[in-house]
Amino acid sequence: MRTNNCIKSAFFSVFLFLGLITGNTLLAQSNETAIMPEFTVDLSKTIGSFKPLNGVNGGPRVRLGNAFDNSEYFKTFGPPHVRLHDTRYSDEETVDIHTIFPNFDADENDPKNYHFEKTDLYIKSILDLGAKVIFRLGESIEHGEPKFYIHPPKDFKKWARICSRIVEHYNMGWADGFHWDIQYWEIWNEPDIAECWSGTQEQYLQLYEITAKTLKKLDTNLKIGGPTLAYNMDSALGEAFLKHCKKTNSPLDFVSYHIYSKSTDDFMKRIEISNATIRKHGFKDAEISLSEWNYVPSWSGKSRAETRDGMAQTMAAPGSAFTVAVLSYMQDTELDMAQYYSAFGTIFRFGLFDATGVPKKAIHALEAYHKMVQLGTRVSTSGNKKETGVSIIASTKLSDGKTAVLLSNFGDDAARYKLQIKNAIFKNELKCSEYLLDDNHNLDIDREQILSSKDFNLMVDLPKSSVRLLLFESL
Repeated sequence: MRTNNCIKSAFFSVFLFLGLITGNTLLAQSNETAIMPEFTVDLSKTIGSFKPLNGVNGGPRVRLGNAFDNSEYFKTFGPPHVRLHDTRYSDEETVDIHTIFPNFDADENDPKNYHFEKTDLYIKSILDLGAKVIFRLGESIEHGEPKFYIHPPKDFKKWARICSRIVEHYNMGWADGFHWDIQYWEIWNEPDIAECWSGTQEQYLQLYEITAKTLKKLDTNLKIGGPTLAYNMDSALGEAFLKHCKKTNSPLDFVSYHIYSKSTDDFMKRIEISNATIRKHGFKDAEISLSEWNYVPSWSGKSRAETRDGMAQTMAAPGSAFTVAVLSYMQDTELDMAQYYSAFGTIFRFGLFDATGVPKKAIHALEAYHKMVQLGTRVSTSGNKKETGVSIIASTKLSDGKTAVLLSNFGDDAARYKLQIKNAIFKNELKCSEYLLDDNHNLDIDREQILSSKDFNLMVDLPKSSVRLLLFESL
């Protein structure tokens, strides 16, 4: 009897020990789930369509060095707008005023003094994609010394008339031209930095006023904009520009500025500051365009090799995650359009393609976002962390039984997240296909699974510098 009691006691102790282990394991799992960061998608709450924020600088045509056409790649990320700036980095002698009208002393009313042919071909390659053109009137950036073309024109009124003739060529058929109805015309680029403008602040304001009024007189339906600042609109030139346009009643249909940053939090705060400045000065109806933007960890390093390697991150996995995060956040701002810098296919360090025409990793970030736009209707989400670059957006096409969720982690330490899909109305099971963009994947299929529930919960691996696109399809 005593022996049996001892055996029973031993079994009970082992059972209790195992129970404690199991209980602690479940508790640990429960606690891990409890503290795991969460994303949610509510399919019952639609927000509307996506804003056309995935525009780019530079078209698909390349003639500098190697010659190739990137049109097929452009179709994968579907830019709604292509801004014509710095095009000489991919197709020489295009767009810049000095390339179209090389002799400033010539008669601006004589078609023979204009060289439109190369720019015609460049623009046609963009329009053939179904994208709209934003024509930057001015000159490309000049990094070296001496500067040749970024100086204030000798005669502002004549320069404005030359711009007017360019508009007539592309919209009104002048000089064997076209009727392409290019709406957006941006006056100069980054007049707040020495690489783009050698004149004074007052000279730029005068140039803008004269040109904007000349173009509006030609066609009131044109959309004229500026000042395309390298820095915020609350800067000295930004404030002066807005005041000047208001005081002189200068046309200002859209306001444009640029942001390059290494922080998603800084990036979004600068958008908020610039947009608030624009509205503060009374431009309630003006469109707002972020006409250049990208991730830049550092403009320069201790050596050329360090600078090269740092800039390479812009087009690699970190820059890709940054791009998706910022595109997601910008949906909830006052921005009307944005143009990523850049889609060039040359040796230029910001290009989406290398010098041989091979796409860089960042092109897949734009591709992932385009898939969201194609699906159509945006739905409510939660889980953004702008401080560290964690983002979520979702879209759905209920008539086809499809939903897409795009996630990004630019710099957060958390590597695993809980994703909850609420209020799914699909009657059947869902197939979930996951695509991964990171150091080793280019938006490749990573996992497929079948889900069956009204509210779906799944764990998602999303470490730093990664993007994950989840496509749900009703079976």
